[in-house]
Amino acid sequence: MIQRRTRRGIILLALLATLSWMLSRESGEVEDSPIRRLDTRLNYALYDFAGRLLDQEGSVNFEFQAPVLRSNARSGVGTIESPEIQIQQEDEQWYITAESAIITSDQEHVSLMGEVFLSRTNRLTGELLEISTMDVLLNVTPRTASSESEVLITHANDRLSATGFTIDMISNTFELLKDIRAYYETP
Repeated sequence: MIQRRTRRGIILLALLATLSWMLSRESGEVEDSPIRRLDTRLNYALYDFAGRLLDQEGSVNFEFQAPVLRSNARSGVGTIESPEIQIQQEDEQWYITAESAIITSDQEHVSLMGEVFLSRTNRLTGELLEISTMDVLLNVTPRTASSESEVLITHANDRLSATGFTIDMISNTFELLKDIRAYYETP
């Protein structure tokens, strides 16, 4: 016959084993669940990143993708490799690429660095405007872009070149700053 002390020990051991199994099973389920929110107090890198901003009606008006996005928690500044940005402004679709970019902590200013290409396509007419330059500052909310570098603008068979420019994507206007040269082809 089993002594009373031994029986209590076996029961206690069985209870501890059951409790251990239950606790380990619950923590395993937590680990398998997806991450709901990034901890922005940590530095992080996102690979094959894609993001969208919606307007008041819920339509996509700003899309962003990049192979790598890094964020520095202390400064709040993000760095991006090979960003691709699409901006929808009524019937105009802007497509912007660069070698790299830096996003300020307030996410309102994007410094596009290296070779930067901007193109605007009218979805109704198919009209295309292409801009090639270096080092552009993109202001997200007012939808403006500017640079002090050499710029080449191509529209149909017409070409403009200058040093420095400013573009307002909402009013669909641009200003060339200095050393402007133009080549217009008559139909």
